[in-house]
Amino acid sequence: MALSTRHLILAARAAALALWPLTPWRARWSVEMTHNFFWLYPTLRQNCAWQGPVATRFETEKREVWLTIDDGPDPRDTPGMLDALARYEAKATFFVIGRQVDSQRALVRRILREGHSLGNHTYSHSSGWWWAAPKPVVRHEIAWGNKAIETATGSKPKWFRSPVGMNNMSVHPAAAAESQRVIGWSASGKDGCPAAPTVVIQRIMASVRPGAIILLHEGGASRYRVSTLERLLERLKNAGYTCVLPEPESLR
Repeated sequence: MALSTRHLILAARAAALALWPLTPWRARWSVEMTHNFFWLYPTLRQNCAWQGPVATRFETEKREVWLTIDDGPDPRDTPGMLDALARYEAKATFFVIGRQVDSQRALVRRILREGHSLGNHTYSHSSGWWWAAPKPVVRHEIAWGNKAIETATGSKPKWFRSPVGMNNMSVHPAAAAESQRVIGWSASGKDGCPAAPTVVIQRIMASVRPGAIILLHEGGASRYRVSTLERLLERLKNAGYTCVLPEPESLR
């Protein structure tokens, strides 16, 4: 998300009010609050681009979308999802967790063998504290995730996605050091929270446009991951959309 003029004006007004009258304690408090705001807001807001570019769509003149699936590979869901993708002749990028890659290498290789692609979703997916992870931890999580994927497949992915889409100030430098682009999304069904497949699909389709990046998940407690994907693929097909793997230069 770009910082708009309105946001800047509001921030300047808030700083001015906080600094008047300019007593030492109030000035110090104002500086600390301003620093915390400009650190916390872009970190806690999903897909925020204040810290660096986050791709949330791609350029296309066709009715095409990029389907991305997080949190795998999962021995229960990944095989069924791959079967569904094959039936609908759809392509997807699986943003995989390195620790799970280590135990499911055959599934990761199957993903690539069937024409899909992989993205790095960290090694351990510590979503509860990732937003506050210090630089060494971010760097190691990204590097270890890549190492797990390279060990399983022989190649490193082009893409990185933070857990929960929260990118603190250490994420972009660490991803750039690995020559990876940070990827967000523009169409989510919020399927990370309990919801019926119908509700998830309605939320996604409300945001689908040509060039949209769709977010789904696999694994976890939900029993509806595969059926949700199947129903979504049918809706996309009926709406004239195809699921493709975009070229890096088309990402926006």
